[in-house]
Amino acid sequence: MMKVLLYVICFPHIICFIYYRRIIPEINEDLQSFAGDVSVSTFVLQLKKKEYRNAFYYRLPFVVRHFLNLFLRRERTCYIHTKNIGGGLRIEHGFSSIIVAERIGKNFCFNQNVTVGWGKKGKPVIGDNVRIYTGAVVAGAINIGNNVTISANSLVTVDIPNNSFVKGNPCMIYQKRSL
Repeated sequence: MMKVLLYVICFPHIICFIYYRRIIPEINEDLQSFAGDVSVSTFVLQLKKKEYRNAFYYRLPFVVRHFLNLFLRRERTCYIHTKNIGGGLRIEHGFSSIIVAERIGKNFCFNQNVTVGWGKKGKPVIGDNVRIYTGAVVAGAINIGNNVTISANSLVTVDIPNNSFVKGNPCMIYQKRSL
């Protein structure tokens, strides 16, 4: 009985996943970032990971997103208000996070209690392969380069060059060593 109920709850999600993954290729990249392998059951991710549902719902049209939310709710305190996010979006414990940016590149990952948003002059632009850890704040019309890591509880209000590690309040920028 319980298995049947799970299939009924997941059925609309699976249908939407099968349909939209062909139209929106970023959905496959998001799935790969969460599961590591596209063959992992989307049932498991849909049922157990609210963060995955947030990333999945973000990619869908407004009406479809709200319809699916009736069956399986997203993480209610994780808000993503960015028009252009590349594939590979990964949300680690997205509780109490707000993401508002002009543009975000591929393979963006953030943890809980992260704020990315408006400053005095606008919203940030974030490059590819950026990871933001717990409690960090990125604010203002700034550019965050590619391959940047922002450590926990950092306050970033200045431009960050490519291949950097950022920590502290105010932020200190360190170049990553090449291996």
